[in-house]
Amino acid sequence: MKTIRKILDIFVKIVSAILILLVAGIVTMMLTELCARNFFNHSFRFSTELCGFMFMWMAFLGVIVLYDQDRLIVLDVLYAHVSEKVQNIFWFIGKIAGILLGVVMVMAYCGMYKINSTSYFSTMQFLSKAWHFLPMAIAGVFLAVDSVYQIAAKLMGIDGKAEA
Repeated sequence: MKTIRKILDIFVKIVSAILILLVAGIVTMMLTELCARNFFNHSFRFSTELCGFMFMWMAFLGVIVLYDQDRLIVLDVLYAHVSEKVQNIFWFIGKIAGILLGVVMVMAYCGMYKINSTSYFSTMQFLSKAWHFLPMAIAGVFLAVDSVYQIAAKLMGIDGKAEA
């Protein structure tokens, strides 16, 4: 279990570093586009597609970090006013929902792969749209694996986050 937790933690750190690069890339691209438009009356045709591509990666990889830190939206108002037994039931329901959501995300990517792998961006012909939707599958795998890990850790009586 310690090895799995370490692998998940390393993966989240790598994703966090990628997120920093994506935010910097979006900001750089937008500032470059603004300067080019306002000062040189010129625009880069690919900037909108590239920013959309980076935003898609940023959004889905961000889900990984938020899920790992238990920062996704939850019903805290309801959760705080019920007994511990009911809180545990809600927790298990949430983790099972995480597994199901992760599986659906991977299945959606696989189902659309045939179409997305042959579809390309209009200004970035070297990049198929399969790459655009890949972070959805990555996030789905993480949600499913991390949820299974947390359920197993709870059933074994291990603190899933503090173990590593």
